[in-house]
Amino acid sequence: MDVSQLEHLMRNLAIKETRTTSLDMLESKLADVRQDIYEVMLSSESLFKFLAEADSDQHTTASRVIYDKALEFFPNGSPVIDRFLERCLTHPKNSVKQFGLRGSAAMVYHSAAISPSTVTLIIQHCLPMKEVYVDTLLNVLIKTLPPMFSEPTVQKHLVSVLQFDETVRCRVYEVVCTVLEKRPDYFPDANAILESALADLDKDDVLLQSNVIQILTQLLATKEGFDYVEKIELFRKVYVNFVSIKITPYARFVLPSALKFLASAAMIQPTLFLQRHPASVDYIFSQTSPEDPMLMAIAYDCLGMVGSTNEGKIFLSENQKEKMEQFLKEFPGALHSTTDAFKVRFIECITSLMSGGSESIDNRITCITQEWYETMAERKDLDMVLSLFINPFPELKMASLKLLSAIVDHRWGQLFFQNTAGFTEQLVNRRLDKLNVNVAQFKYDVIKKLSLCTTLEPYLLEAFGKYVSEGAFHTERQCEVVIEGGQ
Repeated sequence: MDVSQLEHLMRNLAIKETRTTSLDMLESKLADVRQDIYEVMLSSESLFKFLAEADSDQHTTASRVIYDKALEFFPNGSPVIDRFLERCLTHPKNSVKQFGLRGSAAMVYHSAAISPSTVTLIIQHCLPMKEVYVDTLLNVLIKTLPPMFSEPTVQKHLVSVLQFDETVRCRVYEVVCTVLEKRPDYFPDANAILESALADLDKDDVLLQSNVIQILTQLLATKEGFDYVEKIELFRKVYVNFVSIKITPYARFVLPSALKFLASAAMIQPTLFLQRHPASVDYIFSQTSPEDPMLMAIAYDCLGMVGSTNEGKIFLSENQKEKMEQFLKEFPGALHSTTDAFKVRFIECITSLMSGGSESIDNRITCITQEWYETMAERKDLDMVLSLFINPFPELKMASLKLLSAIVDHRWGQLFFQNTAGFTEQLVNRRLDKLNVNVAQFKYDVIKKLSLCTTLEPYLLEAFGKYVSEGAFHTERQCEVVIEGGQ
C-alpha cells in the first residue's frame, strides 16, 4: 500500500457511510504496510477524526490495526508511538483518550516502553475520567510508575487529581499503595497522598471509609508499611472508630473492612500485631456467636486469617485458649444451622486453622491442630469432614476437599482419615466427578497427596495409586449385553 492508497482509506475512514468497509480493508492490507506508511497513518488528521466518531467495535478493530503493528515495528517502544499516544491522551473526546490508554496498555503489557510524559498524561487525563477502563488504567500506572514515582512532576500531578471526587481519589490511593507495596522506600514521597486517604477516613461517608480501609490494607504487606501504620496509630484509630463502637446500620457497613484490616495485620505481621493489639482478636471472638449471621461470617473469615500462620496458631493456643475452645465446641452447631453460602466460609475458616500454608509444619503446630480438631469433632476420625464431602453441592464439596487436604498434611490427620469408615470409598467414587471439573481435579490432587502418605495402610495406598494412575477424569467403560430377541 502506497501513500495515495493510504490517504484514500483515511479519508473514507472519516466518513460514516464508508467507515466500516475502509477499516476492514485497512486491516486486510495490514501485512503489506511499510513502516514509513504506518508512520504517515499515525499522523493523519482523518485518523483522529475517525477515532473521535467511531463506536466501540470500530475502536476494537482500530486497536488491532494500530497497536499490533506498533509492537511489530517498535517492540521496544518509540517516540513515534509516544507522539501518537500523547495526541490521543490530550484529545478533547474521552473515547479517544481511552483509545490512547488502551494503546499504552498494549505497549506496557508486551514490555515495550512508553515515555514518562505519556505516563504523566495518563495521570492527568485518564485518572480523573468518570468512565474509563479502570483495571487497565490502574495496571498501566502500577507497571510504569515505580521508576519515576518520586519525581516532583509525577507527585504534583497525582496530588492534583485528589481534587476530584471520592471515586477518583480512591483510584489514586490504590495506585500509590500498590506502588508502596513494591517500593516501600517511596513512603516519604507519598506522604501527601496518604494524608489525604487518612482525612477521607474522618469523613461521614461509610462507602468511602470502607473503600479507603480496604486500600490501606495493602500497606501492611511490608515492614515499612506496617511501621508507618503503627506510627500514625491507624490500628488504634480503626479499632476505636469502626470496631469498638456501638453497632449501627452505618457502622455495620464499615465494620467488615475494618475487621479484615486488623486481621490482615495479624496475618501479615503476626508477632508484632498480636502482642500489641490483642483487643482486636477479642472482638473477633465476640462476634462468632450466631446473633448476627453476617457479622458471624466475617468474624469466621477474620479468625481464619489470624490463625492461618504458625505464629497466629501459637498465639491463639497460648493466649486465647478458653475462647478458642469455646469457638471450636460451638462450631459444629453453627455450621449445621447456617445457610449453605455461610457454610463454605465457616469451613474455610477451619481449613485455615488446620493448614500449615507455605510454612513448615513442626511438632508444635501438629499438636495444636490435633487438639483443635479433637475439641471440635470430639472424636479421632474425620467423620465430620466426610459428612461435608458427601454433600452434592460443588461449593461445599470443594470446601470439604480443601479442609481434608489441610488436615492430611499432618500425620494425625492421615491416621484420622484411616479411622474413618467409608471415606476412601466415597473419595475414589467417580460417579459425581463429571458434575464439576474443578472439584474433580482438586479431588484428584488430594488423592494423589494421600497416595504418597506412607502412614496409611497398603490397601489404601493401592486404591489411591490406582485412581491416580487412571487420571483425574477417567471414565469407567459400561458394558452392555444385547440379548437376541430382547426388547
